[in-house]
Amino acid sequence: MAVQASYSYISTKNKIIEEMKQSSKLTINSLKKNVTNLMASYAINEYENLIQNEMEHQSHFSIVLEDYNMGKILGKKSFVSGKIRDADWNIINFDSENTEQVKQLEACFYSDEDIIITPLGQKVGNITIYISDNILNRELNKIITGTVINAIAISLILIFSLLITIRFFILKPVSNIISAINDSDEDGIPVELIPVQGAAEIFALSKTMNTMIHAIRDSRIRVTEQRDVLKVQDDKLRTLSMATEQSPTSILIFSAGNIIEYVNPQFEITSGYSAKDVIDKPIEDLFKESRFDISLVAAINQTLAAGKRWIGEVAAVTKRGENYFMRLSVSPILLEDGSVTHNICVAEDMTEHKKNEDILRNSQKMDAVGQLTGGIAHDFNNLLGIIMGNLELLQLTLKDNPKALERIDSALAGATRGAQLTRKLLNFSRQDHKKQQLTQINLFVENLRELIAKSVTASIQVEIYLEEHLWPVEIDSGDLEDAILNLSLNARDAMPNGGVLVIETANKQVDGNFVNENPGSREGDFVVISVSDSGTGISEGVRKKIFDPFFSTKEFGKGSGLGLSMVYGFVQRSGGNIQISSEEGNGTAFHIYLPRAIDGQIEQIDDEKQVELPRGSETILVVDDEKGLATSTEKYLQELGYKTLAAYSGKEALEIFSTTEGIDLIFSDVVMPEMDGFELAFTAAEQQSSIKILLTSGFTSKHMELRSEYKEAHRKFAKQLLSKPYNLRELAIAVRRILDE
Repeated sequence: MAVQASYSYISTKNKIIEEMKQSSKLTINSLKKNVTNLMASYAINEYENLIQNEMEHQSHFSIVLEDYNMGKILGKKSFVSGKIRDADWNIINFDSENTEQVKQLEACFYSDEDIIITPLGQKVGNITIYISDNILNRELNKIITGTVINAIAISLILIFSLLITIRFFILKPVSNIISAINDSDEDGIPVELIPVQGAAEIFALSKTMNTMIHAIRDSRIRVTEQRDVLKVQDDKLRTLSMATEQSPTSILIFSAGNIIEYVNPQFEITSGYSAKDVIDKPIEDLFKESRFDISLVAAINQTLAAGKRWIGEVAAVTKRGENYFMRLSVSPILLEDGSVTHNICVAEDMTEHKKNEDILRNSQKMDAVGQLTGGIAHDFNNLLGIIMGNLELLQLTLKDNPKALERIDSALAGATRGAQLTRKLLNFSRQDHKKQQLTQINLFVENLRELIAKSVTASIQVEIYLEEHLWPVEIDSGDLEDAILNLSLNARDAMPNGGVLVIETANKQVDGNFVNENPGSREGDFVVISVSDSGTGISEGVRKKIFDPFFSTKEFGKGSGLGLSMVYGFVQRSGGNIQISSEEGNGTAFHIYLPRAIDGQIEQIDDEKQVELPRGSETILVVDDEKGLATSTEKYLQELGYKTLAAYSGKEALEIFSTTEGIDLIFSDVVMPEMDGFELAFTAAEQQSSIKILLTSGFTSKHMELRSEYKEAHRKFAKQLLSKPYNLRELAIAVRRILDE
């Protein structure tokens, strides 16, 4: 009977523990389904009622939720909510600031945690179920008590039947047994062992009960030790899991058979492939779809086969077709016996780093070229002066020799062209500001109108739009004239069959967010001069070299390749920067940023007024084929309180718009492959006439309006075009204006 009791105790204990764990998993899955939408809509009371109801049905649970959405509103990492039980087993609200309640949860022998994710893949919170060992101990006490009672009952029957004959041999040992049993601790286990004495049956009973007591004590010690070990292991696993899930680098784990078993969220963000796309599939398929260099794949496999780590930089393509660079580290995961069952791949996105390296390298190259060309041009100019002076002296000496004079005139013309070329080189390399003066750009551009019109063909329409109350700038006006004329002539050459040349001016405040997205710029107030055309556009490869001295796409002899280099040098000397927006077949726009000159006669902007940006809580769908720009725009809007969704093409945006309720505004780039922003706007407006539209482009509003294929669309969305690049203030004002119309 004692053996059976011991076995019943141990098996029942394990069964209770397993039932509790299974119950917690069922409960956590049930709550996740019901709580996900409630958390996304900030319905705190509703999901707290769900927890209350679950606690009433599951008496051994304590349930805690971490709400990231509400945490953002409250300015915290997360909003913690939940229910636990007090000493009288009543359900009470959990207070994360209450140290006693926190200790109570930490003392629980088992907990189960899961992440709450919306159907759109947004993590909105965590849910954790804690199980106290009080219920376990109560059930075990029932077993102990039942066993003891049975033993006592059998003993009493024996005593009653044999009371007369063996009274003195039975009653005293039984009395000792009862006394020992009654002297038990808080868990109902006797403090001392039962005295072993009396008849053979009593002797055996005492020894059996003592064995049972030993087993219960040992079991309790093992349960405590196992609980401590499990808690340590669980904490380690939770920390490791959180570190992997929240890692800023992509992590991918695949088996020795090259089957992908795990990818972290950053992998999905960077590569564009979801976990569902790649899990349980060969890693070779991912390499192939990402267009990895085949030789690199072979090198990685060879290194892994040797049990070593492979490190290198690789180029790849996202699921959306975007090129990006990674620093890749692929290592075998070695077990204690040295065997390998899995490999881990860690990929750091180096795209921005590469871009910044290229910018720095280009800047250093331009500085070096400037210094070199300046020195060469200066010396060459001196040589040309000697040549031209001697040629002019020969003209005076040989004035009676027409043939010689003709040759001298030809030589002088060549020397003069050389002098003009060296002047351009010197202008490109010049770093001084001696000729800079306060300039009103609007008046200056207006005076150039006739000259610009004469410089381009009659088939090109010149449109000039000047912002009122333009800030003054301190520049070399001669350099500015050269810059505008150079850009105008380049625009003319890009429109051989005619088109539109648009020159615009505007005031612009550049903030830190703008600087982060546009390397080479700096914060402050700037006057922007935009020169755009409706020509053939510039390819990405040409854009990278467009400011290099002597680089030209024109036929030999039709350009020196110094025009845009001079523009670049002028902008750098003036303390500004230049941005290019161009799409092949859609024209080009150059935006020159010149720093504002502080003029006491012009009212300064009240910085305090700039702090308050218009905010909102509506849902905005951000659409841009440039993933990096879409991500930063989402971040801007989320800082202003808006909820955001993102799409990287017009077709993807329409799919999201058609299947998602509650979208208040579509904020889309205009120039995108397959479906541009205007077509997206028209299609979305046909599906839902009340939808608000805000479009953006590197080309200005006037540029879009004058392009023949955009006129109808521009008339419909005349106020819905925000010029790129934009800062946080411009975005905030434009979004709020459209939403409030």
